[in-house]
Amino acid sequence: MSFTGIKQPEFDSLVSRHSAAAQQLEGLAAALHGELSAAGLDTGPALRIRDMAREVGAEVEDLRRRQNLIREMERLKVTFGTHTPAGTMVPVPDSLAAAEGLLNGTLAANAAVAAGRGDANAMAQLRGLAGKSSDPEFVKAFLAKLGAKGITELPAALALQMRANVMMRSAKGDQVSQQVKEGMKLLATALAKGTNPKDPAFMGEAFLSQLVKEGRAQHRANEVAYVGYQAQALIWRASDGKPPFSKRFMEVVGRDAIVHQKELSDSGPPYANAMDLATVLGLSDSMQPGGPNMGEPGKPIKASVIDDLSQAARHTPEAAQALLFHTPQGWNKSIMEYLLTDRLDGFNHTKNYAPVAGLLQTALSGKDKESLKFTNDALVILKTELDGVFKAGDDGKLTIVDQKKLDRLSFLDGPMGTVMAAHIDEIFGVFEKRSPDLKNINQLEMDRVLTFVGRNEGAVKALVGAEAQRMFKAIQESYKLGNGENMQQLLLPEARFMGHLLEPRRLVLMAQAKSDEQARAELKGLINDVLGELTGPAGKLAGRFGDWGNKAHEKLTPIVFENVSAFLAERLIKEGLTRNSALQQANDDREMTMWMVREMILGARIAQGKWDPKAMESLKGSAFATDDNPPRLKPLDEITSNPETFDKFIEWARRYSTDEATMQSVREAMDNSAGVDVHGNLGLDRNY
Repeated sequence: MSFTGIKQPEFDSLVSRHSAAAQQLEGLAAALHGELSAAGLDTGPALRIRDMAREVGAEVEDLRRRQNLIREMERLKVTFGTHTPAGTMVPVPDSLAAAEGLLNGTLAANAAVAAGRGDANAMAQLRGLAGKSSDPEFVKAFLAKLGAKGITELPAALALQMRANVMMRSAKGDQVSQQVKEGMKLLATALAKGTNPKDPAFMGEAFLSQLVKEGRAQHRANEVAYVGYQAQALIWRASDGKPPFSKRFMEVVGRDAIVHQKELSDSGPPYANAMDLATVLGLSDSMQPGGPNMGEPGKPIKASVIDDLSQAARHTPEAAQALLFHTPQGWNKSIMEYLLTDRLDGFNHTKNYAPVAGLLQTALSGKDKESLKFTNDALVILKTELDGVFKAGDDGKLTIVDQKKLDRLSFLDGPMGTVMAAHIDEIFGVFEKRSPDLKNINQLEMDRVLTFVGRNEGAVKALVGAEAQRMFKAIQESYKLGNGENMQQLLLPEARFMGHLLEPRRLVLMAQAKSDEQARAELKGLINDVLGELTGPAGKLAGRFGDWGNKAHEKLTPIVFENVSAFLAERLIKEGLTRNSALQQANDDREMTMWMVREMILGARIAQGKWDPKAMESLKGSAFATDDNPPRLKPLDEITSNPETFDKFIEWARRYSTDEATMQSVREAMDNSAGVDVHGNLGLDRNY
């Protein structure tokens, strides 16, 4: 906001004097020009005075425009200035658009306060102004008028109005509930913009400090006493990330809210002032935001201050990491470690898992060093907490021996499995590298963690999908380094690792009283789903590829090879899934995985394009070969454009591509890893 402040009565006088001065200068210039011309002298001085008169005239127009803006503010009874005995100091906007923003923001703030007092018309007016929240001038005027104290107390006032109407159980009550939700969304939008240093609406560091002060303070609305953060939390929970709360907001307000919650917990009863105000008033269901579903399905929603803060921070890595990766002064652990240990029971108390799950995934899934470091910390915490949860039963099969401990951790299986998939290379390294990037967690402990996340189907899909991409990269690398001669060397570690991902899921399913046949069928379906996702519209297997040129397989650059091999592998897998041949050929998840590997190898083999003489001799008369002597393959784009020709080409390529010795070694590596290594690490019988 750019404006000039001035005392209002003096401003009117200034406009009048400036206007008179402009007229006087113009008159002086005209008279002087006449005198100088009559005397035959240089008229330059008169012209310079005339230019000065024009400049002053332009300033007069600007001042009059600003004067009209002030009068419009007065007409609407909107006061921005500071009242003094000498008059009112009024900020004068530079443009009509800025003035409209100031006017609308102030009107919205006034309407919000009135709505909190129960004025139904004001609530409707506030709803009508909510669409202005993208305007920085509106936001700044809105927040400035309310102040940090008003921002903190308004959610409480609106919540009490909602409670009064909800108790009526009428159509009016439903209408008020919807209006309050929209009002909270306006507050969330305004607060996110006004506390972001990169946004033109930024209110400054002092405003952030005031939010902290009011967040820690005791407040009262009618008979309800509450801590400020309990009310501010209702604004946080209303955020849908458009716009997101900033890194700076989390550094100042978010971190302090966590520290304050810990201070309250350490000095008083469990969960004292820990619930947000909607939960305290019994309104959580009515005030549920439009973001992720909150709470346990089918049961009344409970939400804590930390749940709501997680909801606000989960939308960007910058905000999520600013909150979680910080160690407050005087603490011996980061906020993330605190939430995963001392504060873990708080999430189970509300059963409001979605916000913190999203927060962890957003913060930990990046490829930066900090994400990896804190992922490492989270895995070490998890493997320690899992100690004593799983062991072999009397029959040698996987048994859960500490159900209470497992239940306490259970909401983490999905988000942590997804985070592990994002760091699949480092998880792989624990099993296959002498000096893995992940520290203080060994193979036995990692298999325990994989068994834990194996309880979540979505997590297993993410892990298997990530490893499928690793396997394909290994296949591509084999052809880039040579003619596929080192395929076995590159694929065996990947196959062993795939065993570590698939077997824990089978063991978990059997621990849930499913038969081996049922478990394997379910896993086979899981692989089918993963391949469908990898080759679907938003799939990750094939990259972007361009023109292949008019001579297939000649002078393939590494980039073109990767693109063509990915395109072919995707097409082969997709057609196999569409025709159901993959499911028909495979008896279980491991055979399904081997089918996938075969199709990937075939795609890469075709893209590489170096066929032995015997294969080239057999081309004669084929629909996909030229009539040359000796025959050559037709351009690949021509072959793939005709489905019948493509099918015959693939049939030919399979005859000259399959390396059964490699396939057998890969299958044995996966079997041994699953049946021997995983079972041994978990202390289980190897014969099931």
